[in-house]
Amino acid sequence: MAPSPTQEVALIGADGKLGPAVLHALLSAGYRLKILKRSSSRSSNSYPPGVQLARISDDMDTLALKDALQGADAAVLTVRGRMRDLQMCVADASIQASVRRFIPADFGSCDSSSPQAQQLTEVRRHLIHLIQHLDDPDAFSWTSLTCGHFFDWSLPFIHIFPEEHRSDVLDEGEYRVSFSTLSRIGEAVVRVLQRPERTANRMLFVQSFCMTQIQVVAAFEKASRRNWEVRKLDAEAFKEAEMAKADQGSLDAVEELVWYLGTVDADWTARKDFAMELLGLEDEDLQEVVDGLVGG
Repeated sequence: MAPSPTQEVALIGADGKLGPAVLHALLSAGYRLKILKRSSSRSSNSYPPGVQLARISDDMDTLALKDALQGADAAVLTVRGRMRDLQMCVADASIQASVRRFIPADFGSCDSSSPQAQQLTEVRRHLIHLIQHLDDPDAFSWTSLTCGHFFDWSLPFIHIFPEEHRSDVLDEGEYRVSFSTLSRIGEAVVRVLQRPERTANRMLFVQSFCMTQIQVVAAFEKASRRNWEVRKLDAEAFKEAEMAKADQGSLDAVEELVWYLGTVDADWTARKDFAMELLGLEDEDLQEVVDGLVGG
């Protein structure tokens, strides 16, 4: 029997970097939306008409989460991936509330299943543990979306500095890298919910485009109508230096390792579960996206 269509979605993390784009995509697709947030949250409560808001105690008690999730067909988390305990609590509460589809906060630069990602970043190990925790088809189903670097979130995070007309690349800048815009990620979430059978219990890879760092720099040069300074960094030396800093507790170094991994091992087109065709998505135009960023 085919699963019932998703009608109501619970969104946790609606006010973060990714949350608004996912919220917009879900509403545009006609879903009823319930936003869950902590009682102490000071973020705006100004949401479009018809959006429900459920306040949860700050400790995110599983029983309170279960009550808030009642009636939801799917739960989508757009919180930081490192919030492992919260994700576990929401997952357990979703099972108890008979939520049918769970989409964890695994949207990101790295393939969490990659041995290198699990070795270099603790967050990726946590996400794999979460997926293993969810892998019970008798309870409910999950889908993990890996999207590559968020292209229009923070350009400095991916070592692109438009105001200074410069960029860093690893080695010669020829690694093929999958990037996603925030709107593409929201669109992918909707497409997953619209295809429950074919996306159940799978880690899927999506993108806006897959380009080399040099191609990305060329697009920014064209948009800004000037040449850029390109600094070439030795990839292996960069990794070793940032690993040493991360071992000393540097969170900035962890972010740099995410950039490294999301550059040298992030060509989703080569992955078995590259899901653009499955989800009915097509690549965006790199130059159009860059023109919008530079012009905006």
